[in-house]
Amino acid sequence: MPTTDAYGQGVQIAALTDAPNAATLAFNLADALTPRSVMRFASASARAATLTSPVEGMVTWLQDVNALEVYDGTAWRGVFYGATTSWSNYSPVWTATTTNPALGNGTLQGTYLKVGALCHVSIKLIIGSTTNRGAGAYRLSLPVPTANAACPGVLDASFSRSGSPNHGTGNSPLFANLTSTDDIWFPNITVPGDYDVWTDSVPWTLTSGAVIQIYGTYQTA
Repeated sequence: MPTTDAYGQGVQIAALTDAPNAATLAFNLADALTPRSVMRFASASARAATLTSPVEGMVTWLQDVNALEVYDGTAWRGVFYGATTSWSNYSPVWTATTTNPALGNGTLQGTYLKVGALCHVSIKLIIGSTTNRGAGAYRLSLPVPTANAACPGVLDASFSRSGSPNHGTGNSPLFANLTSTDDIWFPNITVPGDYDVWTDSVPWTLTSGAVIQIYGTYQTA
């Protein structure tokens, strides 16, 4: 009967007394070694369809997002690799709680870098002359959902415009399982120490050329 390898990995090795069977020999080796190698999948959904019962220690490469991940017995976790890695572009979505804005000839760009369970993100919005600013509290979508945690992080915010004053800073506390920011807060320009939620008129009216940036690091799902 077959024996197992000397490294305790469960790889079956045919014994000389076993009946010759090339197919069984090949399958025993392939089925044992493949789950212990870096398995490649087109996406996380393709991986889930194939590895319906992943085993702790399995390692995979996701081709659509260029991510190396290991299964820890509960979930797939990102693995940081290499001395440096590149930021990726994404297209943020700008929404509002009452009426969604329309970007028009404005500019909205996003970049992010995901390292393990952390995501570094930078978003830049420039208001254009044909931008329809909508109504209500503004939100900007995130590249990766936030973790199921009480406070996955707090992003910084800045608002620049022509005129005086011309610059203000704020922040955006994040909450569990979000795909976008929640309220983004800026100082009230008339009430020292008070903060208001970012809208078309807070901290200043969104005129053409105004620049809003959101940046920081948060825990991911």
